[in-house]
Amino acid sequence: MKIFTFLFLLLIIANSGGFSQKVISAKSPNTRLIIKPEYTRGIPPDLYVEMNFEDDNNNSILEANESAKLTLLIKNKGKGPAQGLNVTVKDSIMDPEFKLGDGQEIPFLYPDNSINITIPIHAGLNIKSAEHKLEINVKEYFGYDMDPAYLLFSTLKFQEPKIELAGIKIIDAGEGTLSLVQDGQLQAGEQVKAKIVLQNTGQNVSKNTKYNISTTNPDIYISDGQGELGDLAIGEVKEIWVTISPNKRVVNKDKLPIYITTTNEFSRGNLSKEQLSIFIGQKPPEIETIAIKPDIEKLKQQVARFETSSTKITTNVGNIIDISQVVPTKTRRSDAIAVLIGIEEYNYFVPAPYAENDAVIMKEYFKNVLGIEKIFLYKSKDVTGYFFDNLFNPDFGELQKAILKGETDVFIYYSGHGIPNKEGTKVYLLPTDGRVEAIEKQGYDLNTLYANLDAMQARSVSVFMDACFSGASRPSEKIQPENLIAMKGVRIKPDITERWQTNPNFTVFTSSDYDQTSLANDASQTGLFTYYLCAGLLGKADGDGDKRITAGELQDYVTNQVSETSVKIRGLQTPQFHGNRDMILTEY
Repeated sequence: MKIFTFLFLLLIIANSGGFSQKVISAKSPNTRLIIKPEYTRGIPPDLYVEMNFEDDNNNSILEANESAKLTLLIKNKGKGPAQGLNVTVKDSIMDPEFKLGDGQEIPFLYPDNSINITIPIHAGLNIKSAEHKLEINVKEYFGYDMDPAYLLFSTLKFQEPKIELAGIKIIDAGEGTLSLVQDGQLQAGEQVKAKIVLQNTGQNVSKNTKYNISTTNPDIYISDGQGELGDLAIGEVKEIWVTISPNKRVVNKDKLPIYITTTNEFSRGNLSKEQLSIFIGQKPPEIETIAIKPDIEKLKQQVARFETSSTKITTNVGNIIDISQVVPTKTRRSDAIAVLIGIEEYNYFVPAPYAENDAVIMKEYFKNVLGIEKIFLYKSKDVTGYFFDNLFNPDFGELQKAILKGETDVFIYYSGHGIPNKEGTKVYLLPTDGRVEAIEKQGYDLNTLYANLDAMQARSVSVFMDACFSGASRPSEKIQPENLIAMKGVRIKPDITERWQTNPNFTVFTSSDYDQTSLANDASQTGLFTYYLCAGLLGKADGDGDKRITAGELQDYVTNQVSETSVKIRGLQTPQFHGNRDMILTEY
């Protein structure tokens, strides 16, 4: 009867069609039966994966005693099931303090289904500073594998806090004190308050910091010598107040034998019986603190990034999309020409942060995503004098020489300052050596730019403008805005010609409305508009999933993302659009 029951149970489990292997243990402790899924070759699957890396503090570096996670969202867009999927992650170097979670096995992933897999990662307190390269593989039983992908990121060894004594002040007047002479000095027989100032001059938070002030001389009395300071951030200063009373027997000419010891959570960077500069009949040295900033440059080196050549793999690091990974699409524009201008440095006013990087990055998108072969890139040093007219004049400019009327598609990208005149009726692009005071002579009217591009009679014109015309410089979370035209309250009402607006093949994407400020994005080191422009062209803007991106889809994505993000940084920024929403920009 027992054997019959066991076999009946086995039959039920075998026919249940479960997705994971079944393990059945008989009564005998040495009997263990494993039933593996049965795989049958059929219509192939079509696997896609979205990879994401996120660490605890979202700076894309795994620091000592920090955790992170690698997430893989695997999708089957094919007509057949993926069978026996095996997800593995392997590190390039060995460090016992680096803990990497195991991969996973997925017996079946059916068409139009997806599965989310999380691989935990942890760096111990004694982790070494190194660059890790994780090889990520998703293999299928019948060989319908995905191409390998790689996650590169740095581990950073523990950054020490450093508690230092910034100074001491003797208070010999007021409640709780008894002084023979109120002179800010300590005398034998007095009772004073001592303000002891500590500063964390290291590169990490000193967590749960405590202190103890003691003396080896029994003739010196100390009250309130123990306490808690809590957390001391990088550069933070905190005060300790103690009561000190040397009796008449204390005759020291040198420092009194009074010492301070600190402790913290990791027992790093503390003071250990540091002798205080307290004398009889002498003022302590003045309190001096120093400016300490986190070593940001150290954290900018080797931030996490993915490497892959597969168009079926999309990646994301923390909340930042890696826009540097530009995979070629199938779009080709053999009759197109592109001009990219990034002006970051100006001779007579503040820079436009990241503008040159904007143009460099967009060059890769024009080439690989939009499929343009003829591309001309100009940076700050190139844009001087009559540059704009020499390039865009429809009669003698260099661009018109390269255009075949009705046959050439023209793409223009500009990143830099846009500056209004004092009346707020016109807006200008200014060369690097231009002066705001002479803007109507040295600047290039935006109205003129659009009119000249329209006059060249290209088959189509597409303009991408990451510049604001409100009179403010480009700010970010770290960079404060500045007024470029020394005026307040200018509301831009530009007189834009309507001729180009009636051209159905003239498209304009601008980063903000005329009275708004266009922001920079510190994390990607680009303009905020350019960042989401790139992310959209990577596929994020493909709202209907048809593997093509239209001008309307790109505008909807960029507008929503920039508007939502900008208010969290420094105020609303709303990208503007004019043109044919159905124009196909790229196909995958």
